[in-house]
Amino acid sequence: MKIRFLHSVMILPAAMGLLVLASAPASAQRGEGKGREKVTPAPWPPKHLSDGQPDVQGYWDPAIGGTFSLTNPSRGGVGRLDQLGEKRPQNPSRIVDPPDGQIPYQPWARTKQKYIEANITEPVKEEFIDPQARCLPDGPIRATFWHTVHLVQYPGYVVFNYEGNHPHRIVPLDPLPPLGDSIKLWMGDSRGHWEGNTLVIDVRNNNSKSRLSNEGDFASENLHIVERYTFLDGQTMKYEATLDDPSVYTRPWKIASDFHRTHTDPTYEQWEEACHEGERNVEDSLRLRDTVKAELKK
Repeated sequence: MKIRFLHSVMILPAAMGLLVLASAPASAQRGEGKGREKVTPAPWPPKHLSDGQPDVQGYWDPAIGGTFSLTNPSRGGVGRLDQLGEKRPQNPSRIVDPPDGQIPYQPWARTKQKYIEANITEPVKEEFIDPQARCLPDGPIRATFWHTVHLVQYPGYVVFNYEGNHPHRIVPLDPLPPLGDSIKLWMGDSRGHWEGNTLVIDVRNNNSKSRLSNEGDFASENLHIVERYTFLDGQTMKYEATLDDPSVYTRPWKIASDFHRTHTDPTYEQWEEACHEGERNVEDSLRLRDTVKAELKK
């Protein structure tokens, strides 16, 4: 079972980040599971499955994991260490378009994002609490970047099993009719097809309840995502997604990252993420934060 305080780091001050990182196992700090160091080479070009799909099944990790920030990617605890004044290198923004690496918010939307970001360490209102800390699904973008993604393929389908909070997506490859506009889902409604070794997925019907990062980045129910998973060799995949939401952004924008295959062993298992409905980790963490503050004053 993972240490549940790793969720808490995302909403706590730097002192809490230090406490958690000091007590968590090294593997938990990196978001790694057992046996991750035993990477098995995958054959390339990939063999093709019975329905013609290139076989890319296995476990894939982003080059820089974590969803604390889109513009300086890191896991929650590492991001909080920056607030202690430690000089850490700036990670490249995942946003590759616009060139400035920033989400092109409309003015009102940027104000809302900054309002949430300014209050994430003092969530006295439910609106400030990150849905991820409530163990709710992250949506397709954030789930992709948080932890390991396990790809499984069946005839006519690609299935994504995400390690963080354990949501999943079942992506049909046949041209099924889209869902009605009134149906909104945490992980959206996905439809996919292959272009050679690139899996293209069209995602609509998002419910807008999840966030894109811990810093309050968001979209509305009008969000339309086009994802491209380009498998370059047996160990490397390039992920790129275009997000279009005219009600929130001034223009479509793109997010991208390299991913690396981390395991092909069929006996490997993802870590258990012990989330549950009614999770109160936020409140528990705040009480622990206050205890740490009191100890630091002594």
